[in-house]
Amino acid sequence: MADLYSYDQCPSIAAFLGIMGVMSSIVFANVGAAYGTAKAGVGIMTSCIRNPELVWRNLIPIIMAGVNGIYGLITSIILMGAISPPGDDGYNKYSLYTGCAHLAAGLACGLSGLGSGMCI
Repeated sequence: MADLYSYDQCPSIAAFLGIMGVMSSIVFANVGAAYGTAKAGVGIMTSCIRNPELVWRNLIPIIMAGVNGIYGLITSIILMGAISPPGDDGYNKYSLYTGCAHLAAGLACGLSGLGSGMCI
């Protein structure tokens, strides 16, 4: 049992990497959503000055920017549920491979949300 959950395969830094994936997913996606909402809000105000009938049509980018933040939230909830605490025997069951995979998943989701928020 000690060989399966040894410190070499399941170090303590693995949980830190997983939590950083959760953090990067929610933070970057919501920063992108906030930036996209602000940029779309300026656009809707500019278009309302010229043509007030276009208000409802211009709400779509604001809603799409808010969905970016929701994607980051859902990804971080899924990743947080997969992070396991140490067992009763004191051995970590969360491997370094899984921690790095969760970091990569969080960065992929968060940075794509940031990029799409910048593009709105």
